[in-house]
Amino acid sequence: MKRQAPASQRLRGRRAGVSRGDVTLPSPAGVALTFPEGAALIVGCGNIGGAAALRLGEAGVPVVLTYRGNARRARALVRQIQARGGQARAHQLDLLQDAAVGRVVRDCARDFGRLHSVVYAAGPPIPFLRVRDMPPRTLERHLLADSLGCFRLFHHAIPVLERGGGGSLTAIVTMANYRAIDTDGLSAIPKAAVESLVRQVAAEEAAAGIRANAVPIGWVGGFASSFAEARAYTAAMTGPEAPATRALMERLMSFIRMGRPGTAQEVGNIVAFLASEQASYVTGCVIAADGGAIL
Repeated sequence: MKRQAPASQRLRGRRAGVSRGDVTLPSPAGVALTFPEGAALIVGCGNIGGAAALRLGEAGVPVVLTYRGNARRARALVRQIQARGGQARAHQLDLLQDAAVGRVVRDCARDFGRLHSVVYAAGPPIPFLRVRDMPPRTLERHLLADSLGCFRLFHHAIPVLERGGGGSLTAIVTMANYRAIDTDGLSAIPKAAVESLVRQVAAEEAAAGIRANAVPIGWVGGFASSFAEARAYTAAMTGPEAPATRALMERLMSFIRMGRPGTAQEVGNIVAFLASEQASYVTGCVIAADGGAIL
C-alpha cells in the first residue's frame, strides 16, 4: 500500500478549467506526494537534515535520523515528528566507522520492512581558508568525513535498496561547485566528489531501480533570515577574520537573485519530492536550491 501525504501537506496546483473551442478541460487536482511502504534514512540532523526529516515524517514516512554528536537536537526532532503523528527514531552514527554505517542501513530495512530512501545531509564544520593557507591534513580530514562518509553510506545502501525493489539516494551538496567563492574550498572540494559519486551511482544503478540525485544549496537558514540581518550581524563582528567574513557575505549576497536567504523547509520540500513516487523518472539530476545564485 502506498503512503500518501496528508491533505494539509499536499502540493497544491489548482486552477480554473480551461476552454479550448468546444472542449472544456477539467481543472487539474492538487498534486500529492506518495511514497512506498518502508522507511527513509536521513544522515545528519542539522538545518537541512532536520527539515527533510520533518517533511518526510509529516508525509507519513517512518524516519530514521542519525547524528554524530548532537543527541539533544536529534531527540528533539524525533519528539517533534512523533507529536505530529509520525514515526521516528534517532541513532548515533560516525560515518568513519564502516561497520556501523552498514549496520544502521540494514537495521532500517529490517525494522520497517523496507528502506526506500536515503538522504545524505552531513558534513563537518567548514573553516574559511584559501587553498594556499589550507594544511593538507585539514583537507584530508574533510575528504574522509564528507566524501568518503557519503561513499560509505551509498555503498552500503545500494544492495539494501535493490533487495527492496529500488529506491532513492539524495545528497545535499553546494552551489560553490558552480560558482567559486574564495575561502570556501573545504566545502566545495569534498562536495564535488560527492556530486560525482551521485552521477556514477545514477548511471550504474538505474537498471536496479535506484535513483540518485544531488541538491546544491546556497545560503539556507543559519544566523540571519534576511540580508539586513546578515549585515548587522557581520558589522558587529570583531577580530582578525571579521573583514574577510564581511567581504565573503557581501559577495554571496550579490550572487543571490531572489534577494534573500533560503529556508531549510524549502530544501526539505525538494528532498521529499526526490524521495517520492512522483520523482520516479528523475535520476542523475542536480536540482539547486540557491535562489538563483549560480545563474
